[in-house]
Amino acid sequence: MFDLTVLAVDGRWVLEDDAEGALGAFGSQAEALAAAGECARIDDWPRTVLVQDDPGEWAEEIVVPPSVH
Repeated sequence: MFDLTVLAVDGRWVLEDDAEGALGAFGSQAEALAAAGECARIDDWPRTVLVQDDPGEWAEEIVVPPSVH
């Protein structure tokens, strides 16, 4: 199940949560995925994020919560 999605919208990368809606807009896909990693910190478990960079083009990315050290 996917609960986080990164979408390219008007030159920005939007991180969305299924329950909360848009969590933020970022200048790059890498920044949006890093923010998704911060979301993964909540349960301290890698999460699969759906990424749409072109309409109809979907990919899956695994994000790992950042280390606390």
